[in-house]
Amino acid sequence: MAKYPDTIDKITKARLRLSTFGSIMSIALTMFFIGTLAFFAFFSTKYIRNLSQNIEMEVLFYKDIKEADINALEQQLKLKPYITASRVSSKEENTAIAKKIVGYNYTDIIPNPLNASIMLSVAPEYANSDSLAAISNELKRNEIVQDVDYPDVIVKSLSNNFQKIQWIILGICAVFMIISMLLIANCIRLNIYAQRFNIKSMLLVGATPRFVRRPFVMKGFVQGIWGGIIAVLLIAAVLYFSNKAWPDLVDFSQMVPIAIILGSVLLFSILFSIIVSSMSVNRYIRIKDERLYL
Repeated sequence: MAKYPDTIDKITKARLRLSTFGSIMSIALTMFFIGTLAFFAFFSTKYIRNLSQNIEMEVLFYKDIKEADINALEQQLKLKPYITASRVSSKEENTAIAKKIVGYNYTDIIPNPLNASIMLSVAPEYANSDSLAAISNELKRNEIVQDVDYPDVIVKSLSNNFQKIQWIILGICAVFMIISMLLIANCIRLNIYAQRFNIKSMLLVGATPRFVRRPFVMKGFVQGIWGGIIAVLLIAAVLYFSNKAWPDLVDFSQMVPIAIILGSVLLFSILFSIIVSSMSVNRYIRIKDERLYL
């Protein structure tokens, strides 16, 4: 708790403490808002990227192809640079899935047309419409392959809209960040504006601008630390409960970027408070006496 001279009455001290508390909470809420937007941009972009990376291709075979030949081809495909994982889905598995989709045992009516298939997971750099089409054509050139199936419509939609979605998210975050920064800057300036006569009085009795500036910058530094710490704690709480509610969206698998964003929020809170405090004090150090009343 800040200490004030004994010459200041209790009511004024209470007002000063309330003003300090208000500044800290304004900084904390602003940094919380900025941090939340940063995490929203990070997790939403990551989620959309993961959707495009979880594209699977299914290699279908003619019904008279032996499963041993399918297994041999699967081993060859594992060596391809565009394949990250592969597995053989047996004839029994495919038949069971088809029966579930159809709703009855169609093999009682017609001969089973299904065979084993290979499920391929594509590397992220190849998860686009052009690359998948080229991979599909390459696989179809194999004489035992009947067809290659993959969600072409979804891939095209993600490819076409991914950049747009990224720019929209970043644009929204940038706008709200600017609004938040203006609000916190205005709050700090108002606090220093209330002490403009004290600043001018110190200059009149011979204090140097550096001496006048120091306590305000130091106060901004302390308020920035406390505001940043409170904001980080609030953001951590939101992330924790968001992870419980939406684990697929708020993913804690990569803690380094999360720690960097939280650290950046704290650092930005400190630096921004110092810079705004310094600029606001400089304004009233240089201001003309007649403008103090405006």
